[in-house]
Amino acid sequence: MKADTARLAGSSARGRGTYTPVACNFCRIRKIKCNGERPICGSCSSSGHDCSWGAEGAKKPSAIQYVESLKKRIRALETYARELKSKVDNCRCEQRGVNDVGPSESVLRARPDIYLTGDLDLDSDSPEPGSDTDNELLYPTSNLVLEDRDLLFHGTTSIFRHSTPQRISRFPEIIENHKQCYVLMVEGGDKSHYNPNFDWSRYLPTAVPLDRREHDRILDCLFKFFTSWCLRIVPALFLRDMWRALSVPVSQTPPKTSHYSPMLHNALIALASAFSDDPRVRDLKARRYFASEAKSYIDAECQMPNICVVHALSILASFHSAQGEQTLGYTYFGMSARISQALGLGVDCSTWVEAGIISRDDRLDRNWGYWTTFSQDVCWSLYVGRDFCVPCPTNRENIPVPYVETDLDELPWHHAPSNIAPQAGYLSKSFAASCELLLIARPIMDVVFVLMLTNLHSVKLNAWKDALAQELDITQSNRGTATPHKIMLHLAHWWLFILLHRPFYRRPRPIHSSEAEIDHVKKLCNRAAEHCMELLSTWRSLYGLRYAPITLVQVIFSAGTVYLLSAVQATSGVRVASVSLKHSLEHAELCIQYLSECGRSWECANKIGEILRSLLMKQLEPRLQRRNISVNTSFTEGNGSTMPRRSPSKRARRES
Repeated sequence: MKADTARLAGSSARGRGTYTPVACNFCRIRKIKCNGERPICGSCSSSGHDCSWGAEGAKKPSAIQYVESLKKRIRALETYARELKSKVDNCRCEQRGVNDVGPSESVLRARPDIYLTGDLDLDSDSPEPGSDTDNELLYPTSNLVLEDRDLLFHGTTSIFRHSTPQRISRFPEIIENHKQCYVLMVEGGDKSHYNPNFDWSRYLPTAVPLDRREHDRILDCLFKFFTSWCLRIVPALFLRDMWRALSVPVSQTPPKTSHYSPMLHNALIALASAFSDDPRVRDLKARRYFASEAKSYIDAECQMPNICVVHALSILASFHSAQGEQTLGYTYFGMSARISQALGLGVDCSTWVEAGIISRDDRLDRNWGYWTTFSQDVCWSLYVGRDFCVPCPTNRENIPVPYVETDLDELPWHHAPSNIAPQAGYLSKSFAASCELLLIARPIMDVVFVLMLTNLHSVKLNAWKDALAQELDITQSNRGTATPHKIMLHLAHWWLFILLHRPFYRRPRPIHSSEAEIDHVKKLCNRAAEHCMELLSTWRSLYGLRYAPITLVQVIFSAGTVYLLSAVQATSGVRVASVSLKHSLEHAELCIQYLSECGRSWECANKIGEILRSLLMKQLEPRLQRRNISVNTSFTEGNGSTMPRRSPSKRARRES
């Protein structure tokens, strides 16, 4: 009994003491006793800590590492914001290439990327990278919109800060302002726009008797029939910059422009003089004067190059190629490609436009320069059978094919001798389509020996043809008014079909392919050659094959090789396919005739015609002799008609 009484007395002595119902935030986090006195409890008063009450102050204390990182980030962002604000305040987009123009690359690269790392288990409201806090810091620049090389400010409530900047074309100004553009003195032109006192021949050699009318005529022909393929020269921009460079007095240094230079001018005339009706100008010795004059500028212009140098070297390459000097031409084009890489034409420069360092037109010129060099590289590589030297764009979204310039396309295309009414030229639209086509053509040399891959590229070529814009299509109704660059676009399409499938025309059937597939390849080649001949006939009837780019010479030769293979096929069976043989020989002879007509301007066409003629003799003559078939054809005698006929039998010869 006594023991129970003692136990009860001990338990009541150790009973629960008095505690406050709510502890301060400091005591609650550290789980120590708090007496609940406000505003400062006993524990915080004795220890010197800040005493806080309520939910808003109940967060965990910030770690030292976290606090220091926040301070460091704040200092960096404040410095960057001050520097960026000073740049924006001084932004003058019309002054290009100056460090004070806008936020330059160095400033943009200086943006602090100080992000918090580590697993900090902190219950805090720290701002995340890229959050609204960052946007508030960059608020002044986020509302600046680049329009026509000028920055405009739109507030956060404005819907216009989300709009796409409107493209301002430079071509309407060129068309309307004839006084600040060199006007060609050609048939059908407006004579009121000519300036008879203009110093057009300032940089041309005086040894060649070239007057202005002939100079303008051959330059106009070159623009219409040669450089329009792959848009190697934009005539309106060349003539505008020609006026700018030559309107300056001789005693002053002319401005450096993107579309005209003395080197480019001489290179163009060296090439264009092949179209001259004056034998003194068309003479090769006279043409070499212009080429030599162009080459005299190489050291000076390549030391400080611009896009003009790229095109001048490319035109010089075509000059040598046209004379059958393929290796020399290939060398000059290699120089052109290297200069394009030195200029970084394959590099995305959209950020420079946004920063105001270069203009939108500069960016378009750079993209145009890249794609025309890329297109020429594909044509050159297929021509000489060598590797490419211009890299393919790694990201076509950043280096886009130049967009279709409506104002450029609407410029009238007119060649008076053709008796075709003026019409829209669609130069930029044709150029964009040719770039897409030559992108498909680039891997041809790698796939021509694999039938499966060849069929894959055939699908791509067909898809390209199906997606072609209506303005670029050739139909029976518009064939009689088709422009040269439109015809060349379709010729290139069928030419690529021939290059893809020709290796399988006479090859034995591969293990994993059927006889039907090989027959299909032959039909494709024959159909492509027929389309080429139809288009060549159109070109010939409208303009004459004397005015043509060198790529057209390649197309004629390729079509001729298909007819050669067809003729060989016609003599390979048990019986000779006389109708097919006659058709093939007639068209092969026509190809040689076409090459001869092109040879009036380009000596390389005559040499390629001789190559085709020798191939016909080498491949066909022995076969026809074994079949007792004699052929009276131009590839053996140089003239006459193609009429295979059976030689008289021995009995017939005895009876006679």
